[in-house]
Amino acid sequence: MLIGLLFLVLGACELIPGVTADHRLFGVFAVSGAWTLVHLLTGAVAVFSSRSSALASRFLVAGGVLYVILGIAGLLPLPDAVDDFMPMNTAGVCLALGLGTAMVILGAGWLRYAPGRER
Repeated sequence: MLIGLLFLVLGACELIPGVTADHRLFGVFAVSGAWTLVHLLTGAVAVFSSRSSALASRFLVAGGVLYVILGIAGLLPLPDAVDDFMPMNTAGVCLALGLGTAMVILGAGWLRYAPGRER
């Protein structure tokens, strides 16, 4: 639930004009309308997935893998059309890779040692 709320707050911050200036969140992370939608949808799915341990762990692994893939894609030279649609700067790449890795580690650990499961 915490990660879902984090993404929802992040998506809401991207909609506030004072927080997002010159297409940069907090003056650091490159954002666009597509990123805002991705963050809001990720947050909504995460909050929904927190209903059970199995759903939460699957969300963390799947979402983490997607964010790692987006981080790796941000390292590649992409066409201008993709960069205009979902811009990535160095701070965004680091955030995507770090957050994705943390989500995969948390989800994989949760799958292995879920509450109520024998060790």
